[in-house]
Amino acid sequence: MGIISEIGRKNFKVRLLIWFISVALILGAITMVYPFALMISGSSKSGVDVSENRLIPSFLRDSKIMYQKTVEAIFNEKSDVFQSAYDVQNGDFKQLEPPDDKSVNRRLVKEWNQFITKRNYPHYYYGLSFIYTPTSYNTSPINLRRFKAMLSKRFHNNLEDMNNAMQLELVSWNVLFVEAAEYLNPRIMPNVNTELYNTYYAFKAKLFDGSQDSLPLVNRYFFNPEGYFKTIYLRAQYTQKIGNYNAVHKTHYASWDKVKLTRFYPADKKQYTDLQRKDWNEFVRALLNRFWIRVNPAARSDYHAYLEARYNNQITLLNKFYNSNYKRFSEIELVTQLREFPFFGSRLSDWDSYILGWTDSDDGKFYQVPGKYLEVTGALYDFRDYLKNKYKTVAAANKLLKTDLKDWSDVKSQQQAAHYLWIKKNSAALKWEFLVRNFISVFDYIVLRGYAIWNTFVYCGCAILCALIVNPLAAYALSRFNPPSTYKILLFLMVTMAFPPMVTQIPVFLLMREFNLLNTYGALILPGLANGYMVFLLKGFFDSLPKELYESAAIDGASECRIFLQITMSLSTPILAVIALQTFQFAYSNFMMALLYCQDENMWTIMPWLYQLQTNSCQGVIFASLIIAALPTFLVFAFCQNIIMRGIVVPVEK
Repeated sequence: MGIISEIGRKNFKVRLLIWFISVALILGAITMVYPFALMISGSSKSGVDVSENRLIPSFLRDSKIMYQKTVEAIFNEKSDVFQSAYDVQNGDFKQLEPPDDKSVNRRLVKEWNQFITKRNYPHYYYGLSFIYTPTSYNTSPINLRRFKAMLSKRFHNNLEDMNNAMQLELVSWNVLFVEAAEYLNPRIMPNVNTELYNTYYAFKAKLFDGSQDSLPLVNRYFFNPEGYFKTIYLRAQYTQKIGNYNAVHKTHYASWDKVKLTRFYPADKKQYTDLQRKDWNEFVRALLNRFWIRVNPAARSDYHAYLEARYNNQITLLNKFYNSNYKRFSEIELVTQLREFPFFGSRLSDWDSYILGWTDSDDGKFYQVPGKYLEVTGALYDFRDYLKNKYKTVAAANKLLKTDLKDWSDVKSQQQAAHYLWIKKNSAALKWEFLVRNFISVFDYIVLRGYAIWNTFVYCGCAILCALIVNPLAAYALSRFNPPSTYKILLFLMVTMAFPPMVTQIPVFLLMREFNLLNTYGALILPGLANGYMVFLLKGFFDSLPKELYESAAIDGASECRIFLQITMSLSTPILAVIALQTFQFAYSNFMMALLYCQDENMWTIMPWLYQLQTNSCQGVIFASLIIAALPTFLVFAFCQNIIMRGIVVPVEK
């Protein structure tokens, strides 16, 4: 039976009141749903859209932002790497414009893809995409998840075995990450001294070994020395305006695209200025990683003279540092490229000093590999050679590839165009990845760390069970037997409601410590075993039950225990559901007491773990964790709302 009768609802004022209440409830619902929807939208944020506050993420409907967001993930959120790889002037990913469909030369892109597929480049020639998120911290991109899955399978999900094998001290699988290094800076070298990174380099190579399980080419980006030359060296000095460069160098380039890092030393004085030669010399010798430098074998005798001066013509001293047994300096082979020997030790140091330049302190003589013997290498230069060998002449390449090249050096890296076409083709899968990756990160975090799920389940289950036993027993005693001190007891219960839980935390903590219950389930459950508000609420509900039922049961010989279980508890299902729901909500959301009473991480529930995750995570991960934390409570309310409403309405009707 409703509170307002059917006849009463026909009155205009009553209808107006009902409409007013309905509108108020709808507006109230919107104020609850809108923030929740914003959290869902924000759970997919990264650096590109971190400042957005929209109900629908912009990358789902804006192809430009989708392109920017994907390129950001491809280059592991490193803007300087994408600028040099694409050879563009954009400052960051937000300024990156997608290529025009008409400007994309699909034939040239196809040639690039075929060329890359055929070349078995070492791991330091390229970076692995979707592996590292220095800005969107604690986000777990797809290739990082693949790497973790590979390690987990290899060590049978045993973290201790992996730590022993890799010489690590990880506390969880979630803290495992590998940094996507940029092997263009001369200070950055492969971390070959750690088993973890050696495993990672092998994993990287296997992803593109040409097998059926190989990943698409978009999962790697190739380092571009020419783009690095413009991004790090030239534009850092002459800004983004090509006019500044032209004014200083006495050149007439129309744009930065026309500026080249020549493969060989620009010795032609008619074509290149002295300042351009100085730029080339300084950049290649001092600012470019040695991976991208090749020394002509013709410099061998000059290299021997340099070694003789460096080691005072003592071959035994060199053998000591090289761990070799050369009899004379002339036997030493000139290493033409860095890949041919280990990335450390005296050999690397001597080779590096020979390129950079070394002065003999005894006679002041300066030793340096002549510029004519230096060559810049890289995938871009190899691609130009590939096209040259295939098409022989620039005219033939222009005709078949629909290009307008004037020289082979005009051939640009096709990474940006290749990435753009792949992003356009796989837009749906990428959108799904961006939507779910932070949820996967949070889920893995709370599942794989400690016993968060189990502890929360035990705590909530025991708290609900105790609340449905202790509180009804106390309320039944007050309602059924009505002792003389009932009013004082109820007043005492009402007084306990005036003190928030924070007031009792320290006394309860000291009490739990005295009983040696810290870091146990007892410390979580016992402080909330009885609740004054719940006893007060149950007592009022029990008072509303018909007294005749109790009298009839007593006449029939039912015991007090049977009356309590079969009559009182059976008729109190709605209010018991409300009590259970409130207890669940308190136990599930209990953070401060769960952290204070159980400081051992193995006893933490979900809330302390999520708090720790949120302290050093990006917005997307924080929003995803809030949604996951709110989901169980939301589901309980959604499926139990009928019982909850009965618990509210039935006492009023009675």
